[in-house]
Amino acid sequence: MGVTSTVTPWRVIILWSIVGTVLAVSVTLLDVSRNRDSVGGLIHTGPDGPAAALMAHDFPDEAQFSNGEHDGPMIYAIARAPMHLDEVAESLDRPRYRLQHPLLPWLAWLGHPTGGGDGLLVSLFVVGALALLGGALAMGWVSTMLGGSPLVAVAFPLLPGSIMSLRITVADALSMALVLVAIGLFLGRHTWPAAIVATLAVLAKEPAWISFLGVALWRRDREAVPLVALPALVAGVWALWLRAVVPTSGDEVIEFVAPLTGWIDTVELWFDGNSTIAILSVLAAIGLTVVALVRRTLAHPLYIALILNLAFFAVLDRDVIGLDRNGTRMAMPLLVLAILALATPRAAGPEARSSGLRPLAVGSDDG
Repeated sequence: MGVTSTVTPWRVIILWSIVGTVLAVSVTLLDVSRNRDSVGGLIHTGPDGPAAALMAHDFPDEAQFSNGEHDGPMIYAIARAPMHLDEVAESLDRPRYRLQHPLLPWLAWLGHPTGGGDGLLVSLFVVGALALLGGALAMGWVSTMLGGSPLVAVAFPLLPGSIMSLRITVADALSMALVLVAIGLFLGRHTWPAAIVATLAVLAKEPAWISFLGVALWRRDREAVPLVALPALVAGVWALWLRAVVPTSGDEVIEFVAPLTGWIDTVELWFDGNSTIAILSVLAAIGLTVVALVRRTLAHPLYIALILNLAFFAVLDRDVIGLDRNGTRMAMPLLVLAILALATPRAAGPEARSSGLRPLAVGSDDG
């Protein structure tokens, strides 16, 4: 199948990115207005939550109740005073773990560096909305690079994980948007810019590194090394710094379990009639991934990344994959990569080929 043009159709990508983002932001704000009394606002904690005292101080008129409690208040706490780690740690359940992925609160602080309150909350929301727009633009760009349709851009903001990220003020959409930007730069042979953006993606959320490992294993050359080495180095140095300066209480990692044991508990949870959105998101992600792996080959740039992200699912705890607020977000990398793989039948699109992209010699996805 031939390709007649190497020009990226940015007008189409921008149009559909805006459409998707406007719809996602509208759905989010509608849900906040309709369900605020039952599941809380953009940042919500219960009276026993780690950030309860901070929320009561900054938002004294906001009710605190356990239903709907989520991680947003801890993101807010970091954004409020990102340079004062000891102070921030008092509002976090697991300080080192929460501070290990600081990019979203850092960016929000840049938008409102003068303390907390409504201004900081607006800054967090704006960063989240821009992440949806950026992810849409990047998804359309990568799709066209690999011979697919620019219309794929509209999908990114409308994924359940994207909307949930904006709704509860967490960094999953931001991280995945940066993953796509890094992959696009890497396919275009912009090695070090790709590595820098990949580092930002990992500082937004550590599992982003899995996708970069997959793309690097597909490429298997010297240029792939910075894509995985630089994020690992920076995240490792940051982790060592946190160990040196942040209190140790409550720092255990609880998200991982023995392979597939979390799925047993998850299925039991789902059979109780809970987490409908998580069920749909997770099963759709797995189903589309299986279809993509069957229809594509190792020659596709995203193939190994799909395998690694699917394997990652096997070691996650029930609360990570089974609950609506978490399962939707954990399914997001698989959904994004699977949609892109299914939408892009070629091993490498015109821009990547013209830049000298070298896929594995294991077959072809041209067709």
